[in-house]
Amino acid sequence: MATWRIILHPKSSVATWLSSDTLFGALCWAIQQLEGNNGLSQWLQKCQDESPQWLLSSAFPFVNGEAPVRFFPMPLTLMPTAEDVAKVGGAERCNRLKAISQAKRLSKIAYLSETLFAQALKGNLTPQTLLAQALREEVTAIGNCLLTSEEAEQLQRTKTSRLLWASVDVQHTAVDRVCLAAAEGLLFFDTEQFFAPRVGLFFLLCCPEDFPFQAALRLLEHGGFGGNRSVGKGWFDITSEPADAWLEQLQPKDANAVVLLSQCIPQAGEFDWRKSVYRLITKRPKFESAYGQPQRVYKGILRVVAEGSVLVPREFKPTYGRLIKVGDATDWNGSAHPVFHNGLGFPLRMVVPDALA
Repeated sequence: MATWRIILHPKSSVATWLSSDTLFGALCWAIQQLEGNNGLSQWLQKCQDESPQWLLSSAFPFVNGEAPVRFFPMPLTLMPTAEDVAKVGGAERCNRLKAISQAKRLSKIAYLSETLFAQALKGNLTPQTLLAQALREEVTAIGNCLLTSEEAEQLQRTKTSRLLWASVDVQHTAVDRVCLAAAEGLLFFDTEQFFAPRVGLFFLLCCPEDFPFQAALRLLEHGGFGGNRSVGKGWFDITSEPADAWLEQLQPKDANAVVLLSQCIPQAGEFDWRKSVYRLITKRPKFESAYGQPQRVYKGILRVVAEGSVLVPREFKPTYGRLIKVGDATDWNGSAHPVFHNGLGFPLRMVVPDALA
């Protein structure tokens, strides 16, 4: 098993943020095109074994400055509480108000730079120390990303935009198929993500040596990721590089918890939920329609544990969670096959002071 860092350089806007289930589906459909249904079935079976043999994270932003500045999901244990504000702000009213203001800003942060994330993994960054650094202006927020002041100055020297990406509601109209013109009164909006120059996405893929990810990624360079691919959304130049040594340096040896880099549908008994800090997301994913007409549009309503959740496992494993079958789909040739949704969690080991007591 090897871990790879897959780097996505945008050539267009993205219709949907690339979460782990979207990336998993894209890779599976690419493998199906390369190796057929039998080849894909074998790889899906390896994901359903007791120890899944391949998994991937969600996509996270990076900025190419003087050196790449990568971002990871902010661990939920770093969100300041009222008790943290009281300890950092002290008794003086002015300092307390400043602490409250900074705590509100930190509560909106979604991503930490690699430098801060590494400190958090090793237990050297707590909500109180992070809040204190924010008050001393040792950390800076760019949008919903938090990075050190040195990293912010580096990006400023390279004239990186203060807005790394923007979510924009783009207006569309339905087409009258008879008149071949815009249909009156049928306006609708899609949300798209537009990236600033030198800003891209990356995700992590852990797989065996014979996994055909390089061929699948070359195919996806021509097909795109996510929704609205047929109209030019979700297109990237893709590169990859080994990441095992890099991840080994990030993670501590004496971990007592894990932080999720992907969305996860846990199996029973995997975590001690009373000691864990997590966030649930309600999703309504769609069936893929590019390779056949699905019998229904939506897979159903799913509840998943979000990226950044800090969980205390019953035992440490390379991955957690499971694939779940959500229905069947029919190919263009009329053959039916089962459809699965990815709920495999990509964990990194983490030290949490006081073990989330």
